[in-house]
Order: sequence, then structure tokens, then C-alpha cells
Amino acid sequence: MRKAVQKHYKSLAPFVTLANLGWDEILRRDGFPSLHELKPDGAHGALLRRISHAFSSNFRALQTCTEIPPLFFANWSSCSAEVQRQLYNYALVRRVFDSLRFLTEAMSSSKSGGQFTMLCLTIKAAKDGTILRVRDPYEDFLAAVSECDLRRLRSCPICHRFFVAWRVDRKACSARCANQLRVHRFRAKQPEYLANRKFRKRTGLPAVRRGRHQLMALHQALTKDDKK
Repeated sequence: MRKAVQKHYKSLAPFVTLANLGWDEILRRDGFPSLHELKPDGAHGALLRRISHAFSSNFRALQTCTEIPPLFFANWSSCSAEVQRQLYNYALVRRVFDSLRFLTEAMSSSKSGGQFTMLCLTIKAAKDGTILRVRDPYEDFLAAVSECDLRRLRSCPICHRFFVAWRVDRKACSARCANQLRVHRFRAKQPEYLANRKFRKRTGLPAVRRGRHQLMALHQALTKDDKK
């Protein structure tokens, strides 16, 4: 069954990995600016180079068109061709990141909603003189999302990275995060566990493997009634 799920989400998985480049920047360097905040020739030059290097190494199939100036960036005319290519790559990562963040938050809150996003409508002249529309890779992301059950699209409660839950009961992106999640939940319930242990010692009752929570709830309810 899991192999069938992985096959079904095969087209979405690369975009999920791509969007996590944003979390890598946030968690490691505390910065992932929006498009209008970018300063290619200043503070964000290294950021753009890292994103483009990741594209060249791992996401060649998602490479964006670089023949057309990135008109979405106000100062595009002052940028070199290389920086323009970096801006296109960054714009794709940012849009997918924002979309997945919106979708995963909507799933966790079980609320309906919507979000506006940028879709690049670009054209170019072919060698025979015809004018062709250039496909925006973000459209492939939208197509992949449209074919999937969004309940399997999640954000890790520990590191916040996006992941596809190959198993319905999967709660974290990795075994490491899953272990940390169990530790956090144990610590959050530790006062309850200590109260249960004191109750068993005081009453002399053995540990109850099944129905323990119901038994403790009954005990707490009876205690409240006695206090009244």
C-alpha cells in the first residue's frame, strides 16, 4: 500500500523537498526573505547563490526559464543574466514554500480558506517567428497538488519541514523528529503520570494496562464531588 501511495505522490515529492530549502535557510541562518525584500547585490547575494546551486545539483527538472527578464522584481534591469536566473529560481522556491505553509496550516486547523499567489505569464518568440507561451514550473506544482489528498501533506511539529505522510499515522518528517515528539509528549504528560503513580501507591491498586485513563477520570470526578 505504501508503494502505491509513494507512486501517487511522486510528482509532488520534489516540490516538497524544494520548499524545504526555505526551512533550511530559516533554521540555519534565520532568514528567508520575500521577493520584494530581496537585495541581490547586497545582503542576499549568498542566499540566491545557495538556492541556485541546489537547483543545479538536485532540481534540474524544475529549472525555470531564464531567457525572459524577471519583471516581477522591480530592479531587474540592473541585474546580470546570472542574477536574473537566480531570481527565477528563488521565486519558485518562495512560492512553493508559501503555498505549502498555507496548505499545511489549513489542514491542521481543518478550515476552508484561500491564498493569492503569483503565476508568471511569459512568452517568447520561436525560431520560425511564432510566439509561444513559456510554462511556469509553479503550474506543475499546482497540478501535482490537485491530484493528491492534502491530508497527507504535513509540516513536522518539531523542525517544521514539509513532508508527505506515506503512512496515515505518521506524525513527523523523520525518525529523529518522531522520537523528539514522543519525548515532548511524555514530558507534557509527566505530571499526569506522577499523579497516576501516587494514586496506585495510595490505593494499592496494580497498574492498569487498559482503561487507565477512564479509571483516572472517574477518580478525579469522584474527588471533585467529595470536595463539593
